[in-house]
Amino acid sequence: MIQLFILFTLAITTLSSGVKESDIRSKESELNMQNIESKKIDRKLSQIADDILKVKRELRTLSKKLATLESRIAKSEKSYERLSSKKLEVDRELERLSKEIEKKQEKFISLIADKFSIALVLDELKQPTPNSVMLQEAYKIYAEENSRELKGIKEEIDRLTKEEELYIKRQSQLKREIEIYQRDRDEYLAKQKEQESLLQKLASDERVYKRKFNAIISSKKHLQRELERLKIVKGESSDIIIKKGASSGKKGRRGRHRGARYRGKKSISPIENSKLIKRFGLYLDPVYKFKIFNKSITLKAPYRGAKVRSVLAGEIVFAEDSGKMLGKVVIIEHKNRIHTIYAKLSRFAPGIKVGKRVPKGAVIGKVRSSLIFEVTKDNRHINPLKLIRL
Repeated sequence: MIQLFILFTLAITTLSSGVKESDIRSKESELNMQNIESKKIDRKLSQIADDILKVKRELRTLSKKLATLESRIAKSEKSYERLSSKKLEVDRELERLSKEIEKKQEKFISLIADKFSIALVLDELKQPTPNSVMLQEAYKIYAEENSRELKGIKEEIDRLTKEEELYIKRQSQLKREIEIYQRDRDEYLAKQKEQESLLQKLASDERVYKRKFNAIISSKKHLQRELERLKIVKGESSDIIIKKGASSGKKGRRGRHRGARYRGKKSISPIENSKLIKRFGLYLDPVYKFKIFNKSITLKAPYRGAKVRSVLAGEIVFAEDSGKMLGKVVIIEHKNRIHTIYAKLSRFAPGIKVGKRVPKGAVIGKVRSSLIFEVTKDNRHINPLKLIRL
């Protein structure tokens, strides 16, 4: 990692009596790689910002659609309630008219039985009397009047029945409309929830990449000061340190990492039974799919509190707590200008300090879950797997 190499170079320069050409090349190469990485992350931040704007626009559109649907649902529900009220009135009127017909029919039958039955019988027997003739005429008049009234009531019933059928039909249409509106509303609410979750994720990603960007800028400033101290770069910090947004729309040349070669025997792993979870060299960012050069390997410990061992005999030249990102860090200098770097230690072993000589396999600390391990030779990174066996 960038921060590890900075710690390493700072530790080595304090021990060196003069400026070495390899130190200068290493720092310049490191600064160039950081420039490339900062441009990549800056472009990714711009992409995230664009995605956030798109999601916000989509959320505004969904909110408008939901407001329109809510208004339509409310309007349709009010119409449905009005129709229900009117239908109830029609039902009551139909019930009243039906009862009125029943009463008129009962009254007519009762009247025939009481008043007109004898006259009707005499008329059938062809034995009319003056009184029966009068009753017969009265019966005809009453029957016609009753028939007209019944006809009027039945016509009103037919009209109300048709009106009721129209209300039922319109109610059915409104019910279907409301169901469609509610389905659309549920769909829009689901989309809204999905977009809100995406917005939260993008905001989280933006914070992560801003932290990465700021960490790179901070590291570049450290390197810039080192180069100025070596009198290689003077007054160029404004050109070298790229501010956020300055690289938008420009294509940077892909940098190449020139590593040292190691042909010696392989040594022990810094953690027994560990598992490789991040390799040395170019790797693909799992979220945003761009390549980053990784100068270390990451080993997963078999259990919490696993011991970390020195892979070679040597002298400790750096042992400090570097904060949350790297944790406690130990750098050991070995023969043949080899240095090994151990980061993310949760604690140092007793007696670990600068200047102490440690044998191969000596415990230098413990880790919680994983170890970041780097190796340099002649101030250039080499693949740690060339030095150790897993």
